[in-house]
Amino acid sequence: MKIFHKGGNMAISKDVTISEIAARADVSIATVSRVINQIGNTKAETKQRVFQAMSELGLNPNTYCGAKDTAGSQSILVCLPDFRNPFNADVIEGIQNAAITHGYRTFFYEASDLRFSLYEYEKIINQNNFCGLLLVHNVLDTDQLNKIKLKYPVVMCSEHCNLPDVSFVSIDDVYSSQIAVNYLLSIGRTRIALINSQLTNAYARYREKGFLDALGKAGMQANNNWILHITEFDFDIAVSVITSLLKQTERPDALYCVSDVYGAAAIKAIQNFGLRVPEDIAVVGFDNIDLSKMVVPSLTTINQPKKQLGHQACEMLINLIENPSTPTQHILLDTELIVRSST
Repeated sequence: MKIFHKGGNMAISKDVTISEIAARADVSIATVSRVINQIGNTKAETKQRVFQAMSELGLNPNTYCGAKDTAGSQSILVCLPDFRNPFNADVIEGIQNAAITHGYRTFFYEASDLRFSLYEYEKIINQNNFCGLLLVHNVLDTDQLNKIKLKYPVVMCSEHCNLPDVSFVSIDDVYSSQIAVNYLLSIGRTRIALINSQLTNAYARYREKGFLDALGKAGMQANNNWILHITEFDFDIAVSVITSLLKQTERPDALYCVSDVYGAAAIKAIQNFGLRVPEDIAVVGFDNIDLSKMVVPSLTTINQPKKQLGHQACEMLINLIENPSTPTQHILLDTELIVRSST
């Protein structure tokens, strides 16, 4: 998020990013966003740290943390399923960067429950005069999405949807998984397990398909006992589930994990079990978040262009808001394999 302070003769020449504010205040990017956009319940002490950091960086907090809506302001509602997922931090920064550049404000809403009714979504949008909806991951079921897109500009970020007339910016999860599995096969790993999330997530379904396709093309059949679906996005739960896998009589020699959090959990579970990474079991993650470089050994992973995903999706939504006749766009960004010490 780039912040530009322009008012009268008080223009600031340098650009300040939300990451810099967060680092100086020693808080998360999401916390800075909540303070700036005045959403959620943030402790007064935390707010003061953010305000102090902004001041030290040459910004006037009152300019960015004033009244929620001023005349002519434009606001976008961004829905995410889980603020705990570190993948979302860079996506959020990309969204806010694009929004600020175009004079829009962003408000973030955690919508992890697909049972949240269409009426409640519409109530939130109407009460706050949001002019568009950006969905990070699939936080609406197909029926809800089909109805809400008829009333409001909607763009999806990071996940596909089954509706051909809903624009999205995403990656090719099937192909990316094939890259990961083919790499493991190329280094001699033949007993490959999949550490997946729930199949209610579109990315989980696509990545599982890529996993199965890659094994099939290699003339191999997946062991169903080695395909795990973790019920929550939680590090400790993942460690426990993967430990159960390691207790099986026949163990895999590689784990393909659909997120770096699961990859880090896999490394911990393997090491706790008295085995070595990668000598006994190789591990590949997905996302290339900072955690992948911090674990020991460092995690081989699939890199997603996270900030670019958020930036392009937000720009796509703004274009749709300002030009309602804009044709539907389906954009898939490139991913790449980052080889590190876990393989």
